[in-house]
Amino acid sequence: MESFVQGERKMIKSIFLDFDGTVSDAHRIAYKSIVRALEDFGYEFDKDLLFDLMGEKIKEIFIGLGLNLSNLSVVRCRFYKYFTEGALSGGIKLCVSVNPLWELKKDYPLVVISNSETSFIKASIRKLGLNGLFKKVYGAEKFSSKDEFLKELFKEFKIKPSEAIYIGDRFSDVRYARKAGCVGVAISNKCSWSDLKTLKKEKPDYIIKDFRGLKRILRKESFCKGV
Repeated sequence: MESFVQGERKMIKSIFLDFDGTVSDAHRIAYKSIVRALEDFGYEFDKDLLFDLMGEKIKEIFIGLGLNLSNLSVVRCRFYKYFTEGALSGGIKLCVSVNPLWELKKDYPLVVISNSETSFIKASIRKLGLNGLFKKVYGAEKFSSKDEFLKELFKEFKIKPSEAIYIGDRFSDVRYARKAGCVGVAISNKCSWSDLKTLKKEKPDYIIKDFRGLKRILRKESFCKGV
């Protein structure tokens, strides 16, 4: 079987991806699940502010909303109950075609790092028919900061930061990539959780609208680095 970059030595050796808003379109059910869980426990909060905080870890969302965290574990469990039910009942869909990822999988490890918990991501993967696509899946309970975790994974994979790409749909994902020292790719389309204007302000290395754009980036990274 032919390699994707035929006859070339790969400068990029691993691809790391966010999941919600990057691979899956889960914004609507995530927002509704948080609202429902908070209302179950009688919390009052600013729904517009919640919308802006979406995509962060659930603890950071609660802190941002100014909520008392004494009930954190209970409310978080309730949220993931609703979130998972919503996903498995058909509320979760693919953002864009993942066919390019299946092609790239032949040559590059694909690793998910998400602010959702691992159990939810794996349930989403099964629902979306993506079993076998990703080499590893790491949810929010596995790390405290994405950029520091990326650095740990680079060491584990025995690669330099410059040999990795991180793809995400939020402005914070661009910042994580920059702090980790890898190539930062922002994906912007109908289900991204940050709009294009906000993403551009963070000056990612590349902006793509779907995973076909990722294939072009891999070719360019090889060419620009003198392969």
